[in-house]
Amino acid sequence: MVDWEKELRKYIAKKIKEKLGFDVNPDEISTLEINTDIDLTLLDIEELAMVYAFAIMREDFEHAKNISDELKTRDCEIKIDIDEKSKSGAINVYMKPKTEVAYLDIKLKVLPDGMMIDFDKQEF
Repeated sequence: MVDWEKELRKYIAKKIKEKLGFDVNPDEISTLEINTDIDLTLLDIEELAMVYAFAIMREDFEHAKNISDELKTRDCEIKIDIDEKSKSGAINVYMKPKTEVAYLDIKLKVLPDGMMIDFDKQEF
């Protein structure tokens, strides 16, 4: 499984430096709590897509399937597009009937041990 928590800590430390002007060692960020066990019907499409991305990173495919099912009830389709050459990808959400252009996408890094959100490109 990809170590997305380490990458998220580095991203948070970078953002603290940018926004507040002081350095934080990523290893000093001791708690990351991403609660995805929530009522999916209360989330909007963008929030559902982000929770889906976290479910994929954690390799919680049952939860990802539940999110995909919720999106289908809203006439949306979610797909993961991977470019093996560049080791990147995106989670794309399409709104029916216009499925040729993504409504939104979440940028991914494709690593040997899994996929994770590309926090820098996504500006998480």
